[in-house]
Amino acid sequence: MNKLLVALIAGVFATVAAAQTAAPAPAAPMAAPAAAAPLTAKEKQDAVKTTTQAGAGSSASTQKTAAESAKNTAVSKKDPKMTTADKKKTTKEANTKMVNPDNTSGAGATAAMQKETTAASKAAPAPAKVDMKDPATQKALEKASTK
Repeated sequence: MNKLLVALIAGVFATVAAAQTAAPAPAAPMAAPAAAAPLTAKEKQDAVKTTTQAGAGSSASTQKTAAESAKNTAVSKKDPKMTTADKKKTTKEANTKMVNPDNTSGAGATAAMQKETTAASKAAPAPAKVDMKDPATQKALEKASTK
C-alpha cells in the first residue's frame, strides 16, 4: 500500500513538472538609431498613439462601441424613473400574489385555507398511544412481525 502511495505521489510530481512550460525568451532590445535626432513632443505623441492603437485592437470598433453606449444611455435617460410610492406599490402587489403560488386567489384565500386545514386537524381525534409494556401489545407485535 505504501509503495502504491509513493508511486502515485511521484506520478503527480512528474505530471506537474511535465506541464510546466519554458519561460518565453526575452524580446530583443530595440536598437536605437545611432545618429537620429531626438524626437519632438508631437512625434513622441504619435508614436505612443500608434502603439496604443496596435495593442488595443481596432480603434474603429472601440469608437463604435462608445457611440453605441452613448446612444443607449441617452435613450435610457428618457424613461421616467419609478417613484418611491410606485416601488412600494409594486412590491406590495408582488408580495400579495406570491403568498401561495398554487392558490391563484391571493392572500385572503390562502389565509382562509390555512384556517380550514388547522380547524380540520384539531377536530380529528388524536391517535391512541400504544403501551409497549403491555403483554398483549407485545404478543400482537410478535404475531405481526412473524407473518
